[in-house]
Amino acid sequence: MIFLPSCHSTNDIASEMIQNSKFIDGTVIFTDLQTQGKGQRGNQWESAAGQNILMSLMVRTDFLRLDNQYDLSICTALSVVEALSEFISEGGLKIKWPNDIYFNEQKLGGILIENSLSGNKMDKSVVGIGININQRNFENARATSVSKILSLDINRETVIEKILEHFEKNILFLKNGKFENLKNKYLEHLLRFRISGIYKSNSELFEGIILDVARNGLLILKVNNQEKYYNIKEIEYIFEE
Repeated sequence: MIFLPSCHSTNDIASEMIQNSKFIDGTVIFTDLQTQGKGQRGNQWESAAGQNILMSLMVRTDFLRLDNQYDLSICTALSVVEALSEFISEGGLKIKWPNDIYFNEQKLGGILIENSLSGNKMDKSVVGIGININQRNFENARATSVSKILSLDINRETVIEKILEHFEKNILFLKNGKFENLKNKYLEHLLRFRISGIYKSNSELFEGIILDVARNGLLILKVNNQEKYYNIKEIEYIFEE
């Protein structure tokens, strides 16, 4: 466990360590403040100093095939939801494809995984996890935190311990070929799974039903009685204001 009072990005620090041959499987980098925290699609990650979980795990992933790399996202998102469920017992925790954590259609956290390859195979991965814990005020009206949900502050280190416990359990499932067990649990927590919702693609709004997530990570929707496949850059969830 490496604690940094502040840094530009825990994912970047982890990647630099890998490049400098300082990789140790299972290393966790945790900080109070990221000056250049990264989200999906190149977005910045908003987080107040000392209030949230900002961490990266360094994981050996040479047991995964390149075309199955999304398995790690499933493993990670499920681990976070299972850990948070020990604190938030009232339901409402969901995984928004591809790797955001939501509570009642408000964003609670996000995951950013960056992989390094050896030839055409997976080698090592940096698993970035950001969870809003004790922050109460956000510029984004759709953001929330564990503290806002529970109306009390909780210990960040305790939540980190739970996330790591579940991650270790689930990554062992992956290594032992028990992917279907993880996938079924993942779908149980998937936001809008088998439920109609509104989406946007190519500037057009449409109604669709999530049927599944393909092994390569593509989202499978039923649209106008047809199965359609989307990657992260091709589709946007639309929520009611």
